[in-house]
Amino acid sequence: MARKSTTKSVPPQNLTGFIDAFEQYTLRPNYPLNCYRGQRDASWPIVAGIFRFEFKELLENEKRALRELISVHPSEFASDQTMFDKLVRMQHFGLPTRLLDVSRNALVALYFATDPGPHRSKPSDGMVTAFGIPEEFERYFDSDSVSCIANLANMRSDEKDQIDLLKESLIGLPKDEQITKFNGDGIVIRLHQFIRSEKSYFREIIDPIDLVKPYYVHPKMSNRRILAQSGAFIIYGLDPFKKAFFPYKIEETSFLVPQKAKKPIRKALANLGINESTLFPEIDKAAARIKNQYKKK
Repeated sequence: MARKSTTKSVPPQNLTGFIDAFEQYTLRPNYPLNCYRGQRDASWPIVAGIFRFEFKELLENEKRALRELISVHPSEFASDQTMFDKLVRMQHFGLPTRLLDVSRNALVALYFATDPGPHRSKPSDGMVTAFGIPEEFERYFDSDSVSCIANLANMRSDEKDQIDLLKESLIGLPKDEQITKFNGDGIVIRLHQFIRSEKSYFREIIDPIDLVKPYYVHPKMSNRRILAQSGAFIIYGLDPFKKAFFPYKIEETSFLVPQKAKKPIRKALANLGINESTLFPEIDKAAARIKNQYKKK
């Protein structure tokens, strides 16, 4: 992937320690934009859900899966204007997509990293991953680059493979010639059609490299959960595991959360108002929290 990674060797043991560590992290130069992701198991790969090994078949049938969900719940997607909007909604409902959930708030990420896991699950250290985003990897929800990547979800698996092979075949040509030949190929013209269905003004000048870059995307803050969690996304295009050269990288820094520190850190976060009720504002989550509050121990 287009990123590099470093790891903190001595993990903090309490909330104050993590706040200090996050503050020091933000003082480093060159990366004015930072976002964070927390996961309860430090051994899990940091990748958008659809690219995880267990969802290999879903990735191969991405187009069919997305259409199946929309076909059975069309009203849920009626207000979505772009494929990126649809992917955000699908992610919200639990379908793995090419989006990786992140937050602008490090303490929100820490909350997720302190998740103890399901009952009787094997205890594990958690992890907060901080992403340093170079300016050239930052986009907004209405970006043409984001539309190009999001609409790969409209392509069959073999069509995405064709696009990847075409991109590879043009390496070494002058940039202008690459773009001309790439956009003149029938399989890329098909991708143009999907993009123009949401952006009639779209110009057919896709730079092949834009289909392999991961982009940090500022979403519309119209979703209550995204708003509550200071949420954003990193979107991935063609095979994110392939090595690609970029002048700059998305920098990853990992903060290990020791398993024994999870419970006290979660309690401290709750005292600051960072809990399930505030991060998941939907009524079903609130009802579950109230039920558990009065449940016999």
